[in-house]
Amino acid sequence: MLVEGDTEQLFYDRVVAEFLGDSPRITIDEIGGIWNVNLKILSKITSKYDTQPVRIYCCLDRESRNGKVPGLNLEYVRKEIVGRGLRGVLSIDSVIATQMIESWFFHDLEGIYSYLRAKRSLRNLKAFSPPERYGKVDLKRLFRRFGKVYREGDRAEHFIGSLDMNRILSGCTDLQRGVKLIRRQASSFASKLFPQ
Repeated sequence: MLVEGDTEQLFYDRVVAEFLGDSPRITIDEIGGIWNVNLKILSKITSKYDTQPVRIYCCLDRESRNGKVPGLNLEYVRKEIVGRGLRGVLSIDSVIATQMIESWFFHDLEGIYSYLRAKRSLRNLKAFSPPERYGKVDLKRLFRRFGKVYREGDRAEHFIGSLDMNRILSGCTDLQRGVKLIRRQASSFASKLFPQ
């Protein structure tokens, strides 16, 4: 899995542990943001995954409610993979967060309020609906409202660790699609490596 940064790394570590643990070995690498995203993906693949059979999943933010990931062109990346003779890359797909990864956190609004230790009388469980409309700025504002600061990256580890991943998965169709895709391809991959 190729992810944008530390926040996504923490989140997808939990996704792998809780929903993909029975899949063949999954590694997560950061690409450091989405500027020059195609070149960063190709650089990571070339430097780490050019000789072993792998499936690549680009787990990125759309940065908006509409459209595509800015600059992402998987067809170009696929052509480059073939052109560079990277035969170990069996496939490359994407798992895209509508708006941003923080938008997905709002699927567990109860967990966010619990983390913030918000009084029940101050919790509005319908305030951030649909979650895809909200993002990092809204999460920071909610944290400030309860006297806390939302920090991205490694500093968000305790917060991300407190979220209910089942609640997020059940409410987030983009994540459901990604998990199903990885499971399906992992079982196909395993059956080719270890035929019965």
